[in-house]
This record gives sequence, structure tokens and C-alpha cells, in this order.
Amino acid sequence: MKSYLTRTKVQNPIMQSLIGIAACALVISGCAGGTKLTNTAKGGVYLEEVSDFSFEASHPAVIDQVTIAKIVKGIYNSDGMNGSSRMSVGGIKPMRIFSDEDAEFLSPLLAQGLAKAKPEQLVWFRVSSSAGSGSEPTTGSLYVQKGSLYLTIGKGTKPTDFMPETAAHTEPAPAYAADGAVDAVTMVIDYHALANTPMPAALPIAKTTPTASIAPTVAAVPEKPEISASAGQEAGQDDFMTQKLNDLKKANEALYRKDTEIMMLRKESEWMKRELRNRDEEIRAMRSMKVYSRPTPKKNAAQATQSR
Repeated sequence: MKSYLTRTKVQNPIMQSLIGIAACALVISGCAGGTKLTNTAKGGVYLEEVSDFSFEASHPAVIDQVTIAKIVKGIYNSDGMNGSSRMSVGGIKPMRIFSDEDAEFLSPLLAQGLAKAKPEQLVWFRVSSSAGSGSEPTTGSLYVQKGSLYLTIGKGTKPTDFMPETAAHTEPAPAYAADGAVDAVTMVIDYHALANTPMPAALPIAKTTPTASIAPTVAAVPEKPEISASAGQEAGQDDFMTQKLNDLKKANEALYRKDTEIMMLRKESEWMKRELRNRDEEIRAMRSMKVYSRPTPKKNAAQATQSR
């Protein structure tokens, strides 16, 4: 009996400590992971609550995927460029941070995240480059506040400019949005103005790739016209889609105006019918009152004498 009691007293503290460790692990894993929307080899998007109580975003926010794609494609890096010519000394063009494949992957997920986020949450994302490129994944966060979208790159190529330049500006990134990066900057984007602009043109991607061997100069020459042709075709398709969306928006507005006019005409018609019925009833009432109040004819004096 004594041995059983001794074994029980020893096991109870052990079980309690194991339960406590398991509970702490569940709490820590839940806080670190947030609400995951997707997590694949290509990347992931999830929601995370901000510990800073002064933070309050305008969430949930509804931004269409086309505008999100313009935002992702419009961020680029121009380190070493001349501000007047927007070209570097060596003639290198500005480098886009995200590729078309990245934009296609991120756009629907980021739009979904902003629509589901709470005022105290950020939308975090992670996207990996193409297989075999050797680049590290790019991570960042975004949130909507006071009519602007705030996008911060924590790990990866830092953004320096945006296309079009009039739709965004940069400012130092807050600690809760920088993922621990000290020199991070936040891109403040006017997504309302961006919705009416065409899709940014295709640019080279600012990602480092391993250089195992140097390709001959002759082999690189035929690729240039193919890249420019594909870029022009993509820009033409984007302009065509933007024009179609604008036409559809105008058609919807015209249809709404027509429906409103028809509704007003119906209301006026019903009002006129009601007025006509009321007037008809008044006329009938007046006629009936005249019939009942008609005076009896008086007899002449001669007729009154004869009757006597």
C-alpha cells in the first residue's frame, strides 16, 4: 500500500508538468501560425494579430484581384539609378520584385486575406522563386488603413519605387510589419487611383540566380525580340482587359440609371391612376348629393284654389 501511494505521488507531478508543457506548446504554435489561408511549396498567406494595441486597420477590406495584381506587379527596385533619367549608369532597367507567376499566385490569396482580416490583424505572405533559381523566399505584410494599402517587404529585395509613381510613396516600416528587418520600408499605395490605371509593363525580375556558367553572347541575342514581343503582347492584353472592364462598368451604370427611371415612371403612373380614381369618386359623390337635395316644385295659387 505504501509503495502504491508513493508511486502515485511521484506520477502526479510528472503528469501535471507534461500537461502544462503540451498546453504551452499548443498556445505558442497557435500564436505563431495565425490563421493560415494557404501553405504550399510556392508560398503561403495567413492572418496574424498585431500585439501593438495602437494599431487598427480598416479591415475587412474589399479590393478586387485585378487591383491587387497591379500592386504586386507595380513594386520594383531601382537601387543605383539616376533620379532624373530613372536609368542606372550602366543602362540597366528597373527590376520588378515579383514576377507574373508570383502575382498570379498572390493576387487572389491577398484579396481573400484582406476580406477576412480583422481590424487588429495583418495579412502576411511568403512566396518562393522558381525552382532552381537559388533565391530565398520573399516575405512581407500588408494592411489597409485610411483609404491606402500599406505593403512592407521583410525578407527579400527591398522596394524603392512604384509604377505609376503618382499612386504610391515610401515611408519607414513599423516594427510590427517588418518581420524583424531593420532597414525595411513600407510602400503606401492609393489603390483607389490605381484601379483606373493600366497594368504595369513587364520588367526584369530583381532576383539573384546562380551563375554556374556564362552563356555565349551569340546565344543570348535571339532572346531579346522574344522578350519584347511577349512584353508587348502582355501589355496589349492588359489594356484590352482594362478597357473591357471600364466598358462593363459604364454599361452597368447606364442600366442602373434606366432601372431608376423606369421605377420613377411606374410610381408616377400609379400616383396618376390613384388621383384619377379619387376624382372620379368625388364626382360621383357630388352627383348623388345633387339628386337627393333637388327641391320639390311649388304649386301655383290657381291650382291651390281648385283643390279646395
